[in-house]
Amino acid sequence: MSDSSSRQWILVLALTALLLSLAILAQIASRYTKAYLDAPHEVSAFLDAVDSSIAENESYDRDIAKIQRLDDKLRLGRPLRDIQKGGDALREHLNALLVGGDDTRLRNGARILWASHRRQLEEKVRRLDLLRMRFLVIHMGIIAGAATEAAAKKDVAARRDPEKSAAIPVTPRLSGLSKTFVEGIRPSRPLPRLTVQTTGQQEHTEGSHRKGWAGVVMELQRSPLLKERHASIELAMARSP
Repeated sequence: MSDSSSRQWILVLALTALLLSLAILAQIASRYTKAYLDAPHEVSAFLDAVDSSIAENESYDRDIAKIQRLDDKLRLGRPLRDIQKGGDALREHLNALLVGGDDTRLRNGARILWASHRRQLEEKVRRLDLLRMRFLVIHMGIIAGAATEAAAKKDVAARRDPEKSAAIPVTPRLSGLSKTFVEGIRPSRPLPRLTVQTTGQQEHTEGSHRKGWAGVVMELQRSPLLKERHASIELAMARSP
């Protein structure tokens, strides 16, 4: 009984292991089969990535040429060389998998094992993207620093401009003229009167002025506007406790 039961357990375990291995092999086979079918399209995508990398490297060279400071150029030169090395490694890997020449088809062995090759190529593309991101971060930092420095220079120039305008002599006003010059323009003595009034004439003029003012006061008292104002004032005073 013990021998037969142990044999049954061994048989069950062997069948279970076989089924698990078959399931794993089926998954691997399906993955490689799918990769085999998708290989032509994915290879063209990797080739486009290599071509775009070359164009981006040229644009990065132009960006570095626009920078004036030598330290900033050296800072950008290091990640650019890493990007160029990564692009060269990606292109060499693809060239090793292709048939050769202008033919963009994969070799038979490379197409069968395309799933493993694709993983390696994806890692290289990801590393290349990280290097590009690093280059862009450094480049944006340099541009921001240059913009800040230019703004600081403008502020310094704006502060200096009022000092220059204050240093320019202003045209003197009339109050700034010399006292002797102004006194020279003024008459040295008052002009003589043309007529001399006698005492009787002066009293007559003063009386006429008084009569004139009395007439003005009488006219104001007769004015209807003044009467209305007096009436309103008296009414307001009567209403107030």
